[in-house]
Amino acid sequence: MKSIFLSLALLFFALMLLVIAPPPAAAQQPGSILIWPINPVIEGDDRAAALWLENPGKGPVTLQVRVYAWAQLDGRDAYAPQDEVLGTPPIVSIQPGERQLIRLTRTTPPPTVAEKPYRVIVDEIPTSDAPTAPGAAVSFRMRYSLPLFSYPAGEERKGKAKAMQPQPALGWRLGSDASGRYLEIRNTGAGHARLTDVAFMTGSGRSAVAEGLFGYVLPGAAMRWPLPQATKAEGDLSAAVNGQKSARIERLPE
Repeated sequence: MKSIFLSLALLFFALMLLVIAPPPAAAQQPGSILIWPINPVIEGDDRAAALWLENPGKGPVTLQVRVYAWAQLDGRDAYAPQDEVLGTPPIVSIQPGERQLIRLTRTTPPPTVAEKPYRVIVDEIPTSDAPTAPGAAVSFRMRYSLPLFSYPAGEERKGKAKAMQPQPALGWRLGSDASGRYLEIRNTGAGHARLTDVAFMTGSGRSAVAEGLFGYVLPGAAMRWPLPQATKAEGDLSAAVNGQKSARIERLPE
């Protein structure tokens, strides 16, 4: 009963976020600020992680930083408001050629699960002299979305965080719905999977699904991606997971 209530709550908050914010596709457009690291983490014995924002442009920029709880439901990402991790300062103005430190600070004890996922959303806010359409509501000029993972405390993680990182366990299947074919990848492991260079492999060749970043699959979740008609979904599925060398992913039973 609790899991059903949590799922409904996350879906409700995800719909709220869609109402108050522009679509995530904006994060994929060319940006005007530099952000690093692109994969921040909060270790169990740390209270915060550092995030740097730099303005390489010729004019000042104003940015808003928010951190959302991140889940994956029904094959899609879902974001919800939370107060466990806060970005401070939440709004900054950066002059040309300057940089700003944002602290992603945990306000609660370290998680008890192997890892806890969040999404850091950085929005570029239009200045008062930016052109806007007549009658338009306040809109963001550019959006950047970064994964953030929080890890539990423990002496065994000190000095070897990467070696102790929880591992994913992946399987895939093909499916179809009213929108067409899709690829579903499920993760039954304790850690997230960052997928790049995804392709179907056969003895006669390789049919690429994504040459660069394909997406994330969180622990205990499944994600679905539409497959273009031109993609030959035959043979084995191969992907690079969390920066490792490309390897075969097991196919799930039908």
